Amino acid sequence: MNRKIVGIRFPQWSAVGPGTLGGVVDFMRGHEAWRLITENDSFGEMEAVKIDAEWRGDGLILFRATERELASYRARGTAVVLTSTEGPDLGYPRVVPDNAEIGRLAALHLIECQLPHFGFLARGETFYREEQFAPGLRVYARQRLKGFRAGLLEYGHEPVVHYLRGRPLWEAHGWREVQTEVMAFLESLPQPCGLFVADDSLAAVVLRAADMLGRRVPEQLAVIGYGDDPNYCFSTFPALSSIEHPAHEIGRQAAELLRRQMAGEAVEPGSSIVPVNRVITRESSDMLAIAHPEIRELVRHIRLRAPHEAVRVAELADLTTLSMTTIKERFAVSLGHGPKEEIQRVRVRYLKHLLGDPALTLVEIARRMQFGSAHELSRFFLAETGQRPSDFRSSLESGATHVAERAVVFDMDGTLFDTEPVYCEAYRQAFARQGGELTHEEYFRELIGRSNDDIEGYLAAKAPAGFNLTGFRSGWREEWKNLVTKEPPVPSPGVTALLEEILEAGVPIALASSSDRADIDLCLQASGLDRYFPIRASGDEVAAGKPAPDLYLLACRRLGIGPTRCLAIEDSRHGVAAALAAGLAVAQVLPNGGTAREGVRGVKSLTELLGGEWQGLISVNC
Repeated sequence: MNRKIVGIRFPQWSAVGPGTLGGVVDFMRGHEAWRLITENDSFGEMEAVKIDAEWRGDGLILFRATERELASYRARGTAVVLTSTEGPDLGYPRVVPDNAEIGRLAALHLIECQLPHFGFLARGETFYREEQFAPGLRVYARQRLKGFRAGLLEYGHEPVVHYLRGRPLWEAHGWREVQTEVMAFLESLPQPCGLFVADDSLAAVVLRAADMLGRRVPEQLAVIGYGDDPNYCFSTFPALSSIEHPAHEIGRQAAELLRRQMAGEAVEPGSSIVPVNRVITRESSDMLAIAHPEIRELVRHIRLRAPHEAVRVAELADLTTLSMTTIKERFAVSLGHGPKEEIQRVRVRYLKHLLGDPALTLVEIARRMQFGSAHELSRFFLAETGQRPSDFRSSLESGATHVAERAVVFDMDGTLFDTEPVYCEAYRQAFARQGGELTHEEYFRELIGRSNDDIEGYLAAKAPAGFNLTGFRSGWREEWKNLVTKEPPVPSPGVTALLEEILEAGVPIALASSSDRADIDLCLQASGLDRYFPIRASGDEVAAGKPAPDLYLLACRRLGIGPTRCLAIEDSRHGVAAALAAGLAVAQVLPNGGTAREGVRGVKSLTELLGGEWQGLISVNC
């Protein structure tokens, strides 16, 4: 019997290859045996093997692949399964980890550490000389950030986010530039802070940068990565906490999909999502340092549940084999106090966090934390701290060195510069390559101001049969990037002067754009406006884009200022609707004339807002 020939290709810099291969082998033990081929160069002891577009065999399990390779395999009838979220797929299936759950697990782990501040760091874009590694914007980073943000939001926290800019890392100075950018980001973080880094290799850079800055890990900076790659987790000091990559299960599921393809079965395109559930705690984030595993789990239970629920000491005994007497004794040894005190400490800490938001009433806080009433909340807080909630809030206000009274939030595309025609052209060309038609009129009537996900969904719904959404997504992005790089966006009239005037007045500025964060960063850097916008909210960071209010609410949270004290500067009807729904005052740029909706200040250009005109718009809203 002839065995099928199956090639497996993973990059040398990735540690997930061996685990994935183990999953493939385990699958074969229960099914048919294949002849496995991997890339190798054994310095003459074996024939060198290269898996590329010309490779011949029955099937392939690849980390990533180029469009040319996949087209070549498709033409020859070769079965293929991909195991990365990045790069093209040409309708072949993927098996990938649950990136949203990865982010959520990281959030819950750092919440356990009882830290007041949180951050997220990832590569916004990656350059590779080797096309098969899929250079470009990182999808997995944005997916993990969404899960991380959702996990933190359950506890009322919002992370500081930074995406590294793309750079040719193969150049000798590349690593120094990365390290410098990471150090600058760490210096901007409040202390103490819990930081989720999207992968272990970048997390190792963070730990080296923290050491150079004199940051104590984990006391001042608790760090967790992803992948559990021993090459990075144990080559740092202290050892890196990480979330385990489910390589074995990915390999097993990929092998099953490959078997079905090679047997002539039709396999649906798209991604099979593999669960992720194991956090490996090491010294970089081990704030508990509790040796007894059952006590550690009880402390974890309290720190995750007590912010939202009135956890009772008696219920802890139901979660363990230990007696209540033993639980109290071991809590005292491990933490220096009993389980009741731990519950109270966690609830007081979270209650103080919520009291720091002046928009929340005591009734709303009591509801969130499952107190019987606002009066019960007040009695608890007074007993634990010696202060009434109102007095605590007053002390926060008097102790603040500076609390901004107002802020301005800008839209980007069409407001700062006219990039909408660039987006239109990128979408139009990529859509046409798959037989679809998008006119300029339709784009500016239906799609201007909407998020990338919304636009992709709109076009997918009207696309001809056989439309490949993944190929379209990568196609329009590549076209857009080429257009922006070739002709960097030029700030619209009055933009720079208005930004300078707002800064001189000491008023904070933020950006709320439906574009993805990596696209925002590229446009701001190319246009020279990067320095004006330290606070940014992007379309890939919220559940619903404009005209929903989410983007503006996120920008206001990051500013720390209520929406009713902020002015939004917009150009599109979707953007105006979003800002109004969030509660901001709005000025709308209408360069071609037209009438702004009621309650919105219409201007032909931002020069009309100079000379303090913008200030009057905020004061009216206050």
